[in-house]
Amino acid sequence: MDTVRFRTVLIFLSFVGFLLPATGLVVPARALTYQPHSPITIDGNAGFTSANGVTGGSGTSSDPYIIQGWDINASGIGCCNANGNAGLVIENTNASFIVRNVYVHQGLPVDEGIILHQVSNGTVENSVTSQDYFGIAVDSSINVTVTGNTVYSNNPYGIYLYQTSTSVVSGNNVYSNQNAGIFLFSSNNDLVNNNIVYNQVVIGIDTYTTEYDTFVANNVTNNGWIGIRLLYSNYDLVYHNNLDSNGQSPGGGQGSQVMDSPTGTGGATPPQNTTNKWDDGYPQGGNYDSDNRGQDYCSGPAQNICVYPDGISDTSYPILSEFVYNYAAQYYYITSDHYPLIRPFTTTTTLPDFQISSSSSPTLSPGSTASITVTLASIQNYASQITISTSTDAPNTSVSPATTVVSLNPGSQISTILTVAASSNSALGTYYLDIKANYSSLSHTTSVTFNILPASQPPPTQPSKKPSTNAAPPSPGLATLMVLLPIVTAVAIASVFTVSVWARKKSRGEKKDREGHNRDSGTISSGTDG
Repeated sequence: MDTVRFRTVLIFLSFVGFLLPATGLVVPARALTYQPHSPITIDGNAGFTSANGVTGGSGTSSDPYIIQGWDINASGIGCCNANGNAGLVIENTNASFIVRNVYVHQGLPVDEGIILHQVSNGTVENSVTSQDYFGIAVDSSINVTVTGNTVYSNNPYGIYLYQTSTSVVSGNNVYSNQNAGIFLFSSNNDLVNNNIVYNQVVIGIDTYTTEYDTFVANNVTNNGWIGIRLLYSNYDLVYHNNLDSNGQSPGGGQGSQVMDSPTGTGGATPPQNTTNKWDDGYPQGGNYDSDNRGQDYCSGPAQNICVYPDGISDTSYPILSEFVYNYAAQYYYITSDHYPLIRPFTTTTTLPDFQISSSSSPTLSPGSTASITVTLASIQNYASQITISTSTDAPNTSVSPATTVVSLNPGSQISTILTVAASSNSALGTYYLDIKANYSSLSHTTSVTFNILPASQPPPTQPSKKPSTNAAPPSPGLATLMVLLPIVTAVAIASVFTVSVWARKKSRGEKKDREGHNRDSGTISSGTDG
């Protein structure tokens, strides 16, 4: 009986689960529950213990230590004591670890939220830091990921990287921090992408003496003085960011969406060039700036192919620079976003591009040639001189032209012919031809298969010949058999037919005799009865 009831409940629950989406009802997710925990300090790999909040894992890349689910009040720790001046400290480790779903708060005025110091292979994800000195600080570390966190109301910084390299700050929600939302200090080769950074009092994303960092696809909105600033930094790349309404509350300086202030050479003369880039060239483009007043009528690397709009402003967007000497600020322009986007960048944004394709799959033989047709097509009015180059894994085989340049016009499609030549000693088999088309940093490749097979052998075309008169005659026994076989066959068929007919006649005669006998017997009986 219990089993029947259990199955009945299961069926009912399955039916309800099926109906919920159809009726528009949504089952709310259970709110994450944090468990209180005292401040945590892990010093060295040996410090990854359950007493220090470790809830699982072994420290390998496939099975990292896990620290999760804790509510840590960082207030009252004080500077530089045994707990490391933060609610959660991990330092001097190279074991893989993940800090996940923790809430570290109330560290102001001097205590930090989460500190990673001299670590590698660490991740902080889906956590919350609020009202701490630094929300999340990564110091002198490599290969660290800070992703999916909510970081707000910290003073001065939300997320802070100091002398940290090859690390990622991605997908975080960073807002209402006192100085800067995300700050990179002397950190190199890092990626800052897909973050939402808004309502900082001073700067959204800031740098100081950084090199080779990339800032891409961040939404930077309504930060008081500057949206994104590169200060005394070199070779940084900034593109596909959406900058909206920054610089509205500059606090005494000149507010701006973006600022590039390169290192000076000393003295009163401001620097006149920068190594930073505020776009990724054409056609990838630069950033969206809400105060850009440019129009989009043309396309091409020089934006001079009209009228073919391509989603990129026809005029560049100037980048403000600041030079401070004797405590006096001077503002001027030395660089630009050469390809500012005309609309905000999203994951569905279609930028100018091209595609390359080929449906050819020829077969040739050693010592012969075959043609391959390659087609280029413009997307979003892309236009440029495209270089086509080839490579193949077929030995003793050449392709011509080895390199060619094709002019692709906006919205057009153009084809070109390549010739594959197999030498007389080319090995038989199936091979690949890689065809690469590129302009500047934009590159696409397509592959074609081709076969090298033996030359086909046509069937013989000589006329049929009469039997040779010199052929030996058939043997006498075979000749006799060939003559008698049709006769014997006919006689056998006739005999069978005759026997069959005779049998049928005999059967009919016997039947008539029986019927006559029965009839005669019936008449005599009738007379006797009378």
